[in-house]
Amino acid sequence: MIKVAFPVLLLASLLAGCATPVEKSEITPKFYPIAEKNVALSVVEARPYVLSGNKLPKFEGIIRGGMGIPYTIYRPNRPEEERFVDLLAGMIRDGLSEAGVNVTVVAMPLGATAEDALKKMSATGAGRNVVVEVLESNWMLNPYRQDAKYYSYKYNFAVHVAGADLKAQSSRFAALLEDKDGVGEGHNLFDMNSIRYRRVIESMFADPAIQQALR
Repeated sequence: MIKVAFPVLLLASLLAGCATPVEKSEITPKFYPIAEKNVALSVVEARPYVLSGNKLPKFEGIIRGGMGIPYTIYRPNRPEEERFVDLLAGMIRDGLSEAGVNVTVVAMPLGATAEDALKKMSATGAGRNVVVEVLESNWMLNPYRQDAKYYSYKYNFAVHVAGADLKAQSSRFAALLEDKDGVGEGHNLFDMNSIRYRRVIESMFADPAIQQALR
């Protein structure tokens, strides 16, 4: 019984423990000044294991138990119907709004492509249409490892920007991060990863090509 129950207790401690609630300011991206003040935004799911149905659209990552068994856990205290792409869209919307941008979020169904999103967004009349395509986003926590690689986050995002006077411009952002790097200390597992997402979002929108496309 102890061997079975321990992973469950471990998961509970990682989700709660002595963590303090994350402040919204910690997970709201900070953007450089953006000239375009009317933006349509869509975040599109393109992770193959979600499109195949192997993982739910709200999937973010896994925890490995003592025998290496992966446990998929989902973000607590969130709307049941909220997908990972909706979570990211909300974070980006909040950051753009704080930068003085009027944002229209266009939600797309599972299986929609970036091209589908850009076509639908053209009807909003926004000066710029921004699509963030989630090709990969998957974290892993293995608390039983004793080295720096007990945490990893792999991501691969494509950002597409288009407008009536701008042919679609695209940039790809991908990396494998193998330690927490002090991210979210004192917060629970999901809040910690939200801070990581914020940092990645900020780095994408700070890219010179994306900044130029949003002028």
